[in-house]
Amino acid sequence: MTFKKYVILLLITFSILIFPETNKILYFNFNNKIIVKNYDENFNFSLNDSSVVAIYGDSRWGDKIHSEIVSQILKFNPHVVIHLGDMVNKGDNINDWEKFFEITYDLRKCSYFQVVKGNHENPSDYFDKIFGVKNYYSDFFGYRFIFLDAESGINECLEFIKNYANEKSIVFLHYPIFTVGPHYKDSIVKKLKILHEIFLNKNVKLVISAHEHNYQHFVVNNFHYIITGGGGAATYNKVLNNENLTFFSKVHNFIILEFNNKFITVKSYKYNGELLEEFNVQY
Repeated sequence: MTFKKYVILLLITFSILIFPETNKILYFNFNNKIIVKNYDENFNFSLNDSSVVAIYGDSRWGDKIHSEIVSQILKFNPHVVIHLGDMVNKGDNINDWEKFFEITYDLRKCSYFQVVKGNHENPSDYFDKIFGVKNYYSDFFGYRFIFLDAESGINECLEFIKNYANEKSIVFLHYPIFTVGPHYKDSIVKKLKILHEIFLNKNVKLVISAHEHNYQHFVVNNFHYIITGGGGAATYNKVLNNENLTFFSKVHNFIILEFNNKFITVKSYKYNGELLEEFNVQY
């Protein structure tokens, strides 16, 4: 038995004892430690040369659209899938969670499945039991992925960025920093503006969030802020203008990132696979 298989076997044994639900397969990277929960014989994850990451958020109760997005994402054979929160409509509804895991099964059995907590994961007992993460990071393809839970506190987010961001960091969080959607009024969104300065100082050139149910792309000081919150819940209108906004679409959507040593190609798609926008972020 190889060392990798031995480690996974130990993790599986431990996870079954603390996490008995059989359909919630998880394979994710938490502070660069591989976490396995509920491995089964259909789980076919393997490290490969893929450098594709799929990202979406706010699936909530939109099961039909969510299922279509999953089908489209699977065509890209992503190495990593990131859900930006609001996986369910009510955090304390076990039926919502069961449906979410049913729809995402094929994604989770062959990819790292990274998450951040959205406001609809509250009350958070199920989220804490299933994922148990707040602010954390993981390294893929020579880049550092930083996941922030804004509800843990703005100061905690600032400290985490100060301590763990490097010159090749990408930040993922549920709440947006910039938005032209109706959530611009949210107090937590207003408070998050302070993060822009530390992103500048740390050279964090790409920030991806959700919460608004649409697609938005801002370029601020040559740094890119994206919202991909069209995972299934009803879409939102644009309600104000912003000179830094370069693209807006009121549509269900997802994002694909393709990695190179010096740049990342960002491709946004409608839920049916139609390309919305493509651009590069230089690192």
